[in-house]
Amino acid sequence: KLQIRGVGAPPCCLMELDQALTALQALYSSPDPATKKQADDWLVKFQQTPAAWQVADTILSRTDLPLDFRFFAAQTMRTKVQFDFYELPAASYGSLRDSLLAHIDRFRAPEFQPIHTMLAIALADLAIQMDTAWPNAVQTLFERFGQSAESYSTLLEVLKMLPEENMNYKLMTDTQKRNSSRERLQQAAPQVVQFLLGLQCPTVHAKKKVLECFLSWIKFTNLQAADVSQNPLLPECFKSVTEGGELAETATDIIVEILRMCSLDLNFFQPVIQVILSHLGPLRQKLQACLAQGVEHALDAEQDGLLQICRIYVETGECLVPLIMEQIRNDEVLGILHVIVQCTDFPCQEISSIPIEFWHRLASEVADQPERDMKVDQFQGIYFQLLSVVLRRCTLSNNEDPFQVDDDVTHYRNRLLGMAEDCLEILTPNSALEHVLKSLQESQAQGVVVQEAHFYCLATVGARAEVRTESVLWQLIQSLPPLISKPVDDSTCEGVILQYTKKTAIELLGHLARWLETRPDFLRSALEMISSLLLQTVPPGSPPHILDRLKQVQLSASVAFREICYAGGKSQLHDLVPQLTQLYVSTMPLPMKIHIEIVRGVGQVIAQLKSDEAFQQGLEQLVMPLVNGITSERSRPEVLSEILDRLTTIIRQIKVPAGSSNAAKVGSLISNGFWPVARQCLEWHPGDSTVTEKSCRLLKHSLRCVPDHFKPLVPAVASTLVSAFQKQQHSSYLYSAEILADQYASDSEVVPVLTSLFHQLSSIALQYLMGARDRLETITELVEDFYGMFERYLRFAPMIVMEAPTLPQTLQLWHDVIFVQQKEAIEAVIAFIIAVHGRMAGRHGQLLRPHALQVVPGLVVAIFKLIAQVPTRYVQGSIADIFEAIRAAFPQEFPGWLEVGLKQVPPSAASPAEQLKLGEQLVRGDKVAVEEAVRDVCYRCEQVALRERGNHDSTTGGSTKGKR
Repeated sequence: KLQIRGVGAPPCCLMELDQALTALQALYSSPDPATKKQADDWLVKFQQTPAAWQVADTILSRTDLPLDFRFFAAQTMRTKVQFDFYELPAASYGSLRDSLLAHIDRFRAPEFQPIHTMLAIALADLAIQMDTAWPNAVQTLFERFGQSAESYSTLLEVLKMLPEENMNYKLMTDTQKRNSSRERLQQAAPQVVQFLLGLQCPTVHAKKKVLECFLSWIKFTNLQAADVSQNPLLPECFKSVTEGGELAETATDIIVEILRMCSLDLNFFQPVIQVILSHLGPLRQKLQACLAQGVEHALDAEQDGLLQICRIYVETGECLVPLIMEQIRNDEVLGILHVIVQCTDFPCQEISSIPIEFWHRLASEVADQPERDMKVDQFQGIYFQLLSVVLRRCTLSNNEDPFQVDDDVTHYRNRLLGMAEDCLEILTPNSALEHVLKSLQESQAQGVVVQEAHFYCLATVGARAEVRTESVLWQLIQSLPPLISKPVDDSTCEGVILQYTKKTAIELLGHLARWLETRPDFLRSALEMISSLLLQTVPPGSPPHILDRLKQVQLSASVAFREICYAGGKSQLHDLVPQLTQLYVSTMPLPMKIHIEIVRGVGQVIAQLKSDEAFQQGLEQLVMPLVNGITSERSRPEVLSEILDRLTTIIRQIKVPAGSSNAAKVGSLISNGFWPVARQCLEWHPGDSTVTEKSCRLLKHSLRCVPDHFKPLVPAVASTLVSAFQKQQHSSYLYSAEILADQYASDSEVVPVLTSLFHQLSSIALQYLMGARDRLETITELVEDFYGMFERYLRFAPMIVMEAPTLPQTLQLWHDVIFVQQKEAIEAVIAFIIAVHGRMAGRHGQLLRPHALQVVPGLVVAIFKLIAQVPTRYVQGSIADIFEAIRAAFPQEFPGWLEVGLKQVPPSAASPAEQLKLGEQLVRGDKVAVEEAVRDVCYRCEQVALRERGNHDSTTGGSTKGKR
């Protein structure tokens, strides 16, 4: 019987036991889902009480209770050891160990496997938690369970769990205990491996248990090279993979793990590598035998086996990269690479994707060699093969609508393009280009999908290639406009694929804009074809999927149009400005994401015009249709937003010299057009956050384009921002104030305007935020731009912030806003916190220090409360920066604040000893140590929080898969 002394409970808590049994009965037997849910919730909470130790022990001892009840008890024991070991007095450790050892021995029959596994985990965890109180855990296990074949299964199960649990950071134990356990287990490794080798396995299941245990230990500790090379388990693993069957997957895992171990020191593990290489032959023979029956048949009959062979060969390649670099002419090396090429060429994404990272690493290694040219020559044959593989694997199915392919296919094709880029490192872009073009020519008879795959790859290869007048690519470029312009009957499967091929051909033209730039006739031909496509419509009443296909093609066409305009805008297209502006106006009815690319393209051409008169006239032709259209669209905020977006896109592309006539013209357009438009939109739709954001964005880019000409507008803009913000607290107004400070903070004439603007906006915003302290997560944009404004003004106009009446309360609000987890908002909050602490050592420190001393102790406590509640990954990564800033600003006070803050960490997450270690790291550690400490405490608190929410295990679980 388990004796838990000192935790306020008798040896068996009868009342809690009765409650637990009642809840378990309801959980497993009640037909009512609500009752089951209530029981499950109660049991999850119960597992976190001290009484659960003895109740679980009692249930495990009762043979009259259902199996599910006893599984719950075993699961409870495991979670208690994992999380609540701190509840136990040291005097109870021994009785807990003895009780668990007795329980696991009783549950070794196959029907009790889930319980047996849970108890094995609990014992492994207990060995780590007890530390020096159970220093000979492995020896104890051998003495108790290693004397009889009947108990070997128990010994294997617990031995397997020992290294796994040492590496399982969901186990809430002290770092020192984990390290001590690791040392003891490493010392015991030879004994464990010797035991595994000596076992006679009467069944496949028994053999699998041995292999799984061996795998666990080789992942945990690096064995001696001689021991591994002479270990008979290694040849047996190769035999299992070759023959297939139940052991093949575990055997593959072992071989892969040994290869990873060998990669750490090729010279030391040379004997192991020789053994592995000597056993690759049968795997290759199996692969070739499968392929001889046809790839599709091979995948149907042996997909798992082919996947295992691929994993082993790719891991062999990864391990031997240094040797491959030295011995690329060696037949054995070439044989390995040839098999990996074959694996990459499988028409199965799962297998084909495995080698992609290997090819990337190999290409990088070749490119980094001192004798690069010689190495490149040696590897070209392999990478030409690989480029052909890319072309084959990029080929879409003939039987599916390519416009509706799922994200997995798109992602896979993108990864293949990345592999094509790796090929360019070895082959040079122009050699690769000629290879793809030759392949395209040879595969014309293989259908449209093959052609599309070549176009798709050429978009990457051709864009990187040097433009050459003699290249065959010109013939292809010349053929694309007629191909794209050709009508397609997309009511047939073949027609749909052809339509998609046209889309890819258009994208190819866009990527080849650098080539087109050198041939004005080709460039204009392409532009004319794309323009006609952008004006194309579908017949009225066409089904939605037909319209969607056209929009996808037109989106690709608009992007290609933009790229061609960017390439030819400097000189080739100036005489086409009237036609381009006409196209710009005619295509305004297109969806915004399509038309905005046309705006960018035409705007770029006009921005590059050399003649001032032509520039000013072209700019006016772009801008005025939009400005004049504002009034007629007054009641449609969504249309106004699109007009504002177009104006912003135009002004962002304009670069004019200060003091020039072009700058004056742009300034006039802003004063008489952009500013009135923005002001009117703000007046018409004060409650529309999108219109507000678009209006403020237009003002931002107008200011940046011609700041001198915008300066006279600043007082009016500031006045409008304040009055508008009083009516509606849109965060964009605060951001606009930031931009004004960014540009004019050093201008003494504008500083009084900025001061008044900051004080008024910060006062309105602070009042609103203070009134919404309990719902800050619903106004994250306001939080972001409020603290963004404070940080920007602190940087560019610090005295405005120092003298602001709102500063003390803004700092006090840190205690609340630190809990806002939206990325941009908390990013702004943290930036301001760090900026304030960064000013402590400067001339503003005396003004800031009294305010900070009132706030920062509570901020440290708030941060640890946040950690206990599990912040987002981004915030976790930023907490170390906050602590470092506080420590640098207040080195004397920080340790005391930290001590108070650490009390917010749940006791199950970190013991007093562990908290002391974390505190030492945070106070004395360098940047890496501080980041490591924060990461550790965040992870610990996350695991505790998951457990409290019932997310670690469901009490109804009958399997241990994924439980740790």
